Amino acid sequence: MNDTILLKMNLLGGMDTYVREVIGDDDITDVWNMYGVPDECDEDTLREIAEDDNEFTRICILMGKLVKASTEEDED
Repeated sequence: MNDTILLKMNLLGGMDTYVREVIGDDDITDVWNMYGVPDECDEDTLREIAEDDNEFTRICILMGKLVKASTEEDED
């Protein structure tokens, strides 16, 4: 596995942790599980996502939207 794939896997894992532990909103977590990193994702799944540039980009965009949604909820 090359360094770029490993870095992407680490980013995906970090995003997953952020959604679950920092945002912690059930509605946002549900969207993340459905369209982002699956619940209880293993290393093989992270690798598959990291190796697919389109899928990785799509999930990064989703992450940005979910973070934005969570901060807008905080402002209410």
